[in-house]
Amino acid sequence: MDKLSKLLNKLRNLPKGVKVSVAFFLANIITSGIGYIVTPIYTRMLPSDIVGQASVFLTWVDLFGIIAMFCLSYGVFNNGMVDYPDQRDDYSFSMLILSNIITAGFTLIIVALYPFIGGFLNMDLPLVLLMCGLFFVQPAYKFWTVKQRYEWKYKSTVLWTVFCAFASPTVAILCIHFSDQNKLYARLFGAELTLIAIYLGFYFYLAFRNKWKINTSYWKAALLFNIPLIPHYLSTFLLGSSNKLLIEKIVGESEVAYYNVVHSVAVLVTIFWNSINSSLVPYTYEKCKENDYKSISKVMSPILTMLATVCVGVMMFAPEVVAIMAPPEYREAIYIIPSIIGGVFFQVQYFIYANIVYYHKKPRYVMYASVTSVAINLVLGYLLISTFGYLAAGYATLISYFVQASLDYIAMRKVVKEEVYNMRYIGILSVVVIAVAVLSTLVYDFIFVRYGIIAVILVVCFLLRSKIIQAVKNLKFK
Repeated sequence: MDKLSKLLNKLRNLPKGVKVSVAFFLANIITSGIGYIVTPIYTRMLPSDIVGQASVFLTWVDLFGIIAMFCLSYGVFNNGMVDYPDQRDDYSFSMLILSNIITAGFTLIIVALYPFIGGFLNMDLPLVLLMCGLFFVQPAYKFWTVKQRYEWKYKSTVLWTVFCAFASPTVAILCIHFSDQNKLYARLFGAELTLIAIYLGFYFYLAFRNKWKINTSYWKAALLFNIPLIPHYLSTFLLGSSNKLLIEKIVGESEVAYYNVVHSVAVLVTIFWNSINSSLVPYTYEKCKENDYKSISKVMSPILTMLATVCVGVMMFAPEVVAIMAPPEYREAIYIIPSIIGGVFFQVQYFIYANIVYYHKKPRYVMYASVTSVAINLVLGYLLISTFGYLAAGYATLISYFVQASLDYIAMRKVVKEEVYNMRYIGILSVVVIAVAVLSTLVYDFIFVRYGIIAVILVVCFLLRSKIIQAVKNLKFK
């Protein structure tokens, strides 16, 4: 009991910034955990083609949302919270109305064009209207969440984040269970209408807080800030999700479901990285300000080593991962995991180079790299999927992330004019990850060989445990 009391006291005495970071990290873990719990439920309750159609719909939602909501809840809103600390309610509601105006224009255009593009989108008109309805109210929740973070009100934000993550799939699963007709509608309307109802409550909350007053003076600066960034946001999204659309058009909806299960595994590794990067960014900025690049490199080498180890582990356990996530018919998807996870490793490298480029306020270089990489991914993805099938999609993404990381590395060298990281060591890790991505697929059908390799890796980690523990202890961003 004494130890528990001491631990609770330590937690209470933590700086508020640390509490907020820990709280949001735990919220991300919980919401991601809910996502991984419901994925096997969906794959077992629905035919694979319905799972694929739902995945494609959500991909279109994410893609069109960048345009329809104009990403006003991203960097520009963060700047607004800093620039107008005493007018945050005014700023939030005014930006919400600006977002609604853009969404209204988008809705009119897509409904007018629907007779011509409906077949390409593979969406019924009710689903298009559902998507647009979501775009009208979702910014209210996003704006409220960002504002809460700036005001250190993390408890209510975490609670609502977890509640949304739980309520949406729960209603969807109930709708699927009790529906005898359109299972796709049950899945999508059940999940999205639940979120729309929640977001609508936040919409009226922001409106009443600001007494429905609109201040258009914020709009010009927000639009000028975001217009140049939209190509970057679109490219970043397409680099991670365009394969789903290509697979659906070239191969079929069932294959999209297989790919989506594997893609959700990659998201788990990305969450691991994002939790580190949230603390790494301010540390990197501070060291850049001091021109202390050696400290950045010293911290980054063990981080990349741990990440490479996680990537290798996921690749080697791919059959078990897919068996947990989906029924046996999805088994062939194990052969996509190595390339997808290898791509994540290079995606992380993009972040560590781009963080420094952003500090020096040269975001256009990052945009050039993103646009180039997504163009390569679209062309290469089309060629590989058309020739070899959906299993080749991951290799297109791996190559594209490698190109993006390389271009951002060149941009970093151009901006800083000196070496920042231990590139020889990063190169060795990259070769190891790529080698495992290529070779792991050859041992999936030989369980004793695969487990033997895993055993060797575990023995090496055990022998080096003291160095690993010391490296983790040295990861103090201060």
